[in-house]
Amino acid sequence: MKKKRKTGDDWEDRLEGFLSSPLALKASSGLSDQISIALHVEGKDFFFGREKGENTLSRVEAIKPDVHFWAPLSTLRHILTVAELPDTGIATLGVAIFEHIFTKDETKKIKFRVDTGFLGLWSKGYFSVLKAGGPEVASYLARFGFNGLGAIKEVLKKTIRS
Repeated sequence: MKKKRKTGDDWEDRLEGFLSSPLALKASSGLSDQISIALHVEGKDFFFGREKGENTLSRVEAIKPDVHFWAPLSTLRHILTVAELPDTGIATLGVAIFEHIFTKDETKKIKFRVDTGFLGLWSKGYFSVLKAGGPEVASYLARFGFNGLGAIKEVLKKTIRS
């Protein structure tokens, strides 16, 4: 991960630190170098990608994002705190993220938009992150009716923007 100068915004430094952490590196290991994820927080845009198998974070869009996430700052700080706990694994972090995607509380909700098709997500390795979450994440998603890739594919058909 490229070094950046300190901004004074601790959450930005924590976000960058998280992306270079062993937890994030393990979770993202199945992702292609062709991925691009936009994260929008507090009116600031960040672009997560991969380069030579390493996670990158930029404020400049290098590749059109496949997925966009809008997260309230309080939610991002909570997720970063969970990620920084010594015993947190991919499953725990995954469930924490999905809790904020599925919440009805708009002040905590992570919203998202997918701008690529199912095959694009598949070929770039996005589903490897779900797989890395193991049975804990699968069980959590099943409670919301996501019992397999077919259910996920149906939801994506409704949310993908061409």
